[in-house]
Amino acid sequence: MPENRNGRLASDYREMLKIQDRPYCSWIATKGEPPYAEEYLLTVKLRTYALSATDDKYIVSTIDRCTVRVTLWDSYPYVAPNIKMLNIPPVFHPNWYSKGTYCPVDEWSPDSSLKDYIKQLIGTIKYDPSLIETAAPANYKALDWFIKNCENSDLFPSDDTELTQNTPEEIAAIEKAMISDEKIIDSWNKRR
Repeated sequence: MPENRNGRLASDYREMLKIQDRPYCSWIATKGEPPYAEEYLLTVKLRTYALSATDDKYIVSTIDRCTVRVTLWDSYPYVAPNIKMLNIPPVFHPNWYSKGTYCPVDEWSPDSSLKDYIKQLIGTIKYDPSLIETAAPANYKALDWFIKNCENSDLFPSDDTELTQNTPEEIAAIEKAMISDEKIIDSWNKRR
């Protein structure tokens, strides 16, 4: 682990490039100057479940896209990233509170990899059965629903997309595209 926070943020940013623009995930840094990103906005494109309410009942329905904000506090990496699902309604899952806050399966440690943490989070969105917290769930309704339906192989996992990573060549192409995008933004700002 790098000695200082900026070193850690830069290391995490390089690791996050491995899951940038994958069929299942894309992200932008929304706070901090790359590579020192302090907040990411992820778009996760996987089939999952959400709970909708009507006047007289709740309905579990499928959704194909989730937006997740990942905030790295000033005390990061000693404090876990703050994860918030921005969808309304958020994903209906035992590891996600009904207001959209993520409850990870594994406890965070300063040596944890942000990329691996995000991949685990994405795994919960697609209902990977190995990532479902049954002992201390964040959402008991979702756990009850999962237990009642867990034998249904058509439901779980909710999406069969493999969580692959970019090759070093793909990462170099992404970095090159990001640099050229920054030049476009800089030249646009100068003209204003």
